[in-house]
Amino acid sequence: MEQKKILIVDDEQFITELISEALHMEGDFDVERAFNGQEAVEKYQSFMPDLVLMDIEMPVMDGYESSSKIKSINPEARILVLTGNPGDSRARRTISEGIAVSLLEKPVRLMDLNRTIRENLPAYPQ
Repeated sequence: MEQKKILIVDDEQFITELISEALHMEGDFDVERAFNGQEAVEKYQSFMPDLVLMDIEMPVMDGYESSSKIKSINPEARILVLTGNPGDSRARRTISEGIAVSLLEKPVRLMDLNRTIRENLPAYPQ
C-alpha cells in the first residue's frame, strides 16, 4: 500500500513533534511539518499531502488564510483544523465554508486524532 502523506502545521514545534510521533506509531505515514501558514502553502505545493492538520492561530499567515489558499490550489485538499479555541471565528468559518472537513480541539487526544484521521484520510485502512 502506498504511504499516505500528512502535513502538520502549527507554530508550536512541540505540537508538531508530538503529532508526528503519534502518527508514526499509528501507521506508515510520510509526515512533513510547517510552522506558519505561508510555509504551509509552500510545503503543500511541493509535498502534495493526502491530509493537512492545520492550526488556526499562527504568525505570518493564519490557518484560515493558508487553508483558503491551499483549497484554491487544490479544491480536493483535505484539511483538519487544530485549535485551542474552537470558538475562534476563523476556525468556525473554515468549517462552515467547507474549507476544512473537521475540527480537532487542542490538546488533541491521540484516540481522537487517530479516529479523525481514519474518517478523513482517503483509503486509510479501517
